[in-house]
Amino acid sequence: MGKGDDVTQTTRWAVPGVGHYSVDLISEVQLLSAQFAATLAGSSVSDQLKGMRTLIDRLEAAWLATAADFDQAAGTLDDGVVTLAAWMRHHCRIAPGEASSRAKVAAAITVGPLQTTGAAMKAGEISWRHAAVIQATTRDCPEAKRDEAEHALQQPAKELDPMLLRRVGAELLHRLDVDRAEAAAVRRLERRGLDVAETFDGMVAVNGLLDPLTGATLLSALDAKVSPTRGDDNDLRTWPQRRADALSEICREWMEFGNTPQVGGQKPQVSVLVDVATLRKESKCRPALLDWVGPITAEQARMIACDASVARVLTDGPSQILDVGRTTRTIPPAIRRAVVARDRECIANGCHRAPQHCDVHHIIFWANGGSTRLDNLVLLCRRHHGFVHERGWRVSQRPDGSMAFLGPSSKDPP
Repeated sequence: MGKGDDVTQTTRWAVPGVGHYSVDLISEVQLLSAQFAATLAGSSVSDQLKGMRTLIDRLEAAWLATAADFDQAAGTLDDGVVTLAAWMRHHCRIAPGEASSRAKVAAAITVGPLQTTGAAMKAGEISWRHAAVIQATTRDCPEAKRDEAEHALQQPAKELDPMLLRRVGAELLHRLDVDRAEAAAVRRLERRGLDVAETFDGMVAVNGLLDPLTGATLLSALDAKVSPTRGDDNDLRTWPQRRADALSEICREWMEFGNTPQVGGQKPQVSVLVDVATLRKESKCRPALLDWVGPITAEQARMIACDASVARVLTDGPSQILDVGRTTRTIPPAIRRAVVARDRECIANGCHRAPQHCDVHHIIFWANGGSTRLDNLVLLCRRHHGFVHERGWRVSQRPDGSMAFLGPSSKDPP
């Protein structure tokens, strides 16, 4: 802004039938900028960060108040957009759910009922996300008790994060009107859903909303699986990766050991169609085909085949079936018991995964002539089993007969 420019310009929208709510945006930004500079001077990094957060919340309050007036004055229509939420998405690149929530808060703290909440936002005492929780809670309250609910949530909003404030709001709503609380719970339940779909790069995307009971059940099951492996300092998986692996283990254990329904006369299972040439990783071999998701690599198929049921199908060319053999397991139960009795847990360094979380791995792969004998088999948890087939790790036998789990660049033990 050049010298002599008008720095007192006020953004003001006249709202018919409502009156004026004016925000001197330039003055507000200048004030906040001066306070921001003061915050950075002569204070600790901790105080600087907290002060900056307060200034950001105050600026957010000014932005939302102006956005609400802009909407009331039909400014969004002048930009060719019908709703304020859609305007935020299009012009400010805000995600759909967040844009909708911001638009509701903007209306509530300006022309709506949450004037006290708006004042707390303007003072930097709460964030817009706290205001969103207050708006959602008061919306579900009886109209005669909305002011009481807003007042009751003010102090907790200044002390708690928005997630904890939501719990306080839920308890408050239940005390004020149990029937409305039940109705709100039913509305939430109707929003439940789960989308599972293959992506273009062969992964599977999971997106959805779970009702509280189902969500708590899932979180409890995952929590039991995602804890770091005891004594394994090499487990460098991120927490999202841990949860993904935990979900895999839960599903596999349910399919193998759970009281599952019959599908096509047998327990539910995942099938892989794979050529012998693929298992041997011969030149120009075809990829294996995995149920639901399509092609997977030869090494992924070899990993699955280490410890699986195998049904032989002989064909003459690509389609004419000559013989269908009986289904047999690559690792018979008696041999698995012997491997478990010997290894007791995953043999990878520092890993102590129990046998029920492990596969039995062929050191020399059986499609390459490796035998299903005790001296060619080891227990590997599913994560370390993936290291062998996907990252070049290997198992080597020491002179004393014990097994070493070696990285791609490691030499065989003396």
